[in-house]
Amino acid sequence: MKGQILDYSVQTNSGIISGDDQNRYEFTDAEWRGQNSPKRGDHVDFDISPEGQAVQVFNALGSSNPIQQISQQLDKISNQDQAESQFNMIDWFVKCLKNYANFTGRARRKEYWFFVLVYLIAMIITLIVDSVLRTRGIFTGIFILAMVIPSLSVAVRRLHDINKSGWYWLIQMIPLVGPILVLIWLATETKPEVNQWGQPAK
Repeated sequence: MKGQILDYSVQTNSGIISGDDQNRYEFTDAEWRGQNSPKRGDHVDFDISPEGQAVQVFNALGSSNPIQQISQQLDKISNQDQAESQFNMIDWFVKCLKNYANFTGRARRKEYWFFVLVYLIAMIITLIVDSVLRTRGIFTGIFILAMVIPSLSVAVRRLHDINKSGWYWLIQMIPLVGPILVLIWLATETKPEVNQWGQPAK
């Protein structure tokens, strides 16, 4: 059967696969037959044991695509399997990049503001590169375009974290008052209760 790895923990050496039959199957590291360690998002082929576990799990042929390749490169600079309490600012930034089009769920203040910090640092670097190479803002423009979706999605998740719809992001279009109000919301502490977007982010 074919499926996709939904989650994998190096602490427990186990993971969960979403099969093409819409069922979920647990697997252990002992059943992994891929050359590299299993990762979230990997497309796999597997068999099912009588107990309903995934066994003989392989990387699916032809499963490599640009998005997956980028994800694998990001995994080389950040260990997303460690506890979030151990995350540094690069880890938070990579988490947002790996969730670049995820407009569901919640994002704590730390996740959002570390993303913003690294974003600004990277943009300054691209501005310097453009200045040195005299490329008329080409690198900065490409970087800004590449970050549009990740920056929007993490902002929406941040609003979800304070129990507000992502559509409130549009309030910043109101002159003067709008941007200030949205900034206050983005800096607001996590709401501790469970809401329609999931468990509290911390």
